[in-house]
Amino acid sequence: MDLDKIPDIAKYLSVVFLFAWIGRSTVWNFLPVFFKQHVESVFLIGLMTSLPSLVPIFFDIPVGNLVQKVGEKFVILLGLTTAVLPGIMYFTAVPFLLVAGKAFEGLAKVFIWNGGWSLSMKSADEEVESESLSIFLLGVNLAIVIGPIMGGFLIESYGFQLPFMLWIFASAFSILVFYSYIGLEIKQSISDSVEDLLHRKTYSDEWHDVKENWDELWFPFALTFLYSIIFSFYWLAIPLLLDQVGTGYIMMGIIFGVAAIPKVFQFLFGELADRFGRMKVLSGLALLLTPVLVSMSFFTNVLALGVLFFVARTFSSGMSPVIQTEFDARCPDELEGELTGFFEFFKHSGQSIGPTLAGGVASIWSLQVSFLMAAGVAVTILGFSLYGLKS
Repeated sequence: MDLDKIPDIAKYLSVVFLFAWIGRSTVWNFLPVFFKQHVESVFLIGLMTSLPSLVPIFFDIPVGNLVQKVGEKFVILLGLTTAVLPGIMYFTAVPFLLVAGKAFEGLAKVFIWNGGWSLSMKSADEEVESESLSIFLLGVNLAIVIGPIMGGFLIESYGFQLPFMLWIFASAFSILVFYSYIGLEIKQSISDSVEDLLHRKTYSDEWHDVKENWDELWFPFALTFLYSIIFSFYWLAIPLLLDQVGTGYIMMGIIFGVAAIPKVFQFLFGELADRFGRMKVLSGLALLLTPVLVSMSFFTNVLALGVLFFVARTFSSGMSPVIQTEFDARCPDELEGELTGFFEFFKHSGQSIGPTLAGGVASIWSLQVSFLMAAGVAVTILGFSLYGLKS
């Protein structure tokens, strides 16, 4: 990789996102355990965990349009500012503010990623687009690996309050870094942009194009919906299961950090899909993932659960680039930017269901049974991929 060819904006965004994510990553994976100290119902904790994905369902497409109106830099800055609020709200430990904090997490996510993806891709030449994307994501990937490990030691020694303070400080510092190195530009006045969005038929215009291409698009939409259920299922079930079997915070942090490593290398599965075929790779991953999830419902040994979680994350992380490639192959090039919003809609819909479903099953039966539910979703993905092989 020739770093000189990578646009400076991608490098600066990587540093900004490193600071924006490192503070929250010290405690984010532990939040269900923290919530359990203040909220009695596992089902309610599942609903709270789903909120950051539920919010983008309603805001992804309008914010995407806002990016086109006022520009990426303003939208990213708005997201970085919003990202400070959850840390403050969690620090209070007031149940109502815990819920509000999760909602603001989702809002910050919409602003940051819509603006960040667009600015990074727009600034890169076509021949270095993938390399620019790797650099852009490097800061976040480092944070989600290092952050939980740091957080485990901090929580074990000082409790949850210090990581929340680190969340607030690091998020605020990311705003300063962004403004200092990237700056702020506004294409169109904010009031005019909001007025345009309110008068625009945001959903109906795009939905017309979805309907025209539905015969091709329903398949990747269904796959990303199902995959996202499993992906977000981990957010609730893994922390609570590790806590249930008596895992210390330091060991939890190590498990969370190590299990995040496969996400950094998930592009390798995209290369495998190009070589052997998308549906062959996806069906293989689903077939391998299913018994791992079933096994996790029976083990109570911390080390065994940690290894199984790492293997499960490896197989499930490999699904993401394969499904993304399937969508790219089926989506008309001239509509890809527009229809990506609906692809994200189905992804976030699945992510909002995963923790809620896990919490509901755990409330009625047990956490162990929820892993059997996740295995059932993996079997469904296997069924869809086998259908894709035949069609």
